[in-house]
Amino acid sequence: MEEELEEELIAGVEEDPALLHKEKVELKFWQKPPYSSLLDPEVAKESNVAFYDLSSLVDKFFNNMLHEDLINYKISGIALKTSAVLHHYKISSIIREEEQIQKKEELERFRERHGRSIPKTLAQPIQPKMLISTKDELFDAMRSAIIETMQNKEKLKRRRMRRDELKEQRIQVKSKAQLPKELLKHISGRDQTVEELHESWFNRIKSKIKLDDKETSFFEIAKIINSEEESEIGKKFAFVRMFLALMFLSTGNKLELYQDDDFKNFSINLKS
Repeated sequence: MEEELEEELIAGVEEDPALLHKEKVELKFWQKPPYSSLLDPEVAKESNVAFYDLSSLVDKFFNNMLHEDLINYKISGIALKTSAVLHHYKISSIIREEEQIQKKEELERFRERHGRSIPKTLAQPIQPKMLISTKDELFDAMRSAIIETMQNKEKLKRRRMRRDELKEQRIQVKSKAQLPKELLKHISGRDQTVEELHESWFNRIKSKIKLDDKETSFFEIAKIINSEEESEIGKKFAFVRMFLALMFLSTGNKLELYQDDDFKNFSINLKS
């Protein structure tokens, strides 16, 4: 009886090997803060990410994605959409804060004009996510936004001037049967606007579908990029530009995209 009891005690202290050796799974960068906030707009709104340098965070996100062995286009699309939602939310929050400041100033002026005591409203707690808390800081933020807008307009102006210069060069060299390097660079797509890039990919896809007389696929279009780009980093950037063009052309009712399973090939066809 004592020997049986001893055997039971020894068996009771044995540990389950599966519990001692849990498999450790390394998380992807987009599953870790702060990049994980770009995958859920509602979660991002409750954090401070919308009021940080959003453009810098998005730039770092896609830079990290380009250095992945395999680009996750689904996650990239979600992050791109979330960044647009956060940008709109940030601007709307600043406008609402400015409206509250203006209402408070109007109330103070009303008190001064009528010379009587009006009970002040209860102080509202400052929400942690509203990092811009003073009028000066708000004006600084608005001033920065205006400066950024002006800089973007200046860039567009320079781009238009550059296109006009290239057009003039094209006219001048027609009789010489040769094209300048700057014009060749423009034709190659390096200096294309977003609209021109989308239209270029739409024409290429439309031509391929009509030539093959059937729908094409992502892998078929990828072969075009692999044949045109020599460097690996060049191929990655070309894939990103092509993927974004497909997303915009799809939402613009020009193309139909269909995928059976995630991370698999998807078909591309003209919108009927």
